[in-house]
Amino acid sequence: MGGRESDPQKQLLNLIRNFAAEKSQGERRVVTLRKQIEKLTWELSEANSELENAKRCKELVEQDLKGFEVQLFLSEASAQTLEARVSLIQDQISAVGSDLETLKNEEAALRDQFIHNMLRLNAEIRKFHHNIITWEIDAVDCAASKDAPQVIMKENDAEVALKVLESRLLELISQTAKADEEYQAEQKIYKNQHNQSRVTSLTGNKQSSKLEATYSSLGEELQRRCMCPSCHLDNLDSFSELVANQEK
Repeated sequence: MGGRESDPQKQLLNLIRNFAAEKSQGERRVVTLRKQIEKLTWELSEANSELENAKRCKELVEQDLKGFEVQLFLSEASAQTLEARVSLIQDQISAVGSDLETLKNEEAALRDQFIHNMLRLNAEIRKFHHNIITWEIDAVDCAASKDAPQVIMKENDAEVALKVLESRLLELISQTAKADEEYQAEQKIYKNQHNQSRVTSLTGNKQSSKLEATYSSLGEELQRRCMCPSCHLDNLDSFSELVANQEK
């Protein structure tokens, strides 16, 4: 009887022990699961935070992309505007270059005409000096032979020749003044075009300097050729008086 009664007690104790062990294990599992839940919750929170950061970064990138697209559009529009301006400037440069070439040709023609007139004037002056020397020699011979009527005739011929030469000089001065006025008018037109192009400005300055140098050189040449080769008399003053009378 005693052995039978102890067996149920043992079984009950065993059950209690097993239950206590299982309860202890269950509690440990619950603790472990809670820790895992907390860890997973923290990881989920971190993941959500990273997701929010990623969303914000995506929004910022999209905004930057839109800004870049706007900048690209503006850059393309600016490039097209610059291309149009470059094309317009090239057309203006071509037009100014054509006008400049025309001006160069006209300048060359005026220079050649001026040189031709100066050479003709020089020939007339030389001929005039030669005639004066010849007339002086003839006048001396005539004075020696006491032929007064012929001396008077020679003097009259000299006066007529001088008047003819003066008339030619006045005509030449008038032509030169007219050519200079035309050149000044062309220079004024050219200066107006000069304000539209730096390249034309530089070329125009060089041309003006070259033309001034040419006029200076021709003036020196005229002064040299106005000197009598025989008596070395400077006749430039007479020429200047003729110019002054023409201007009046």
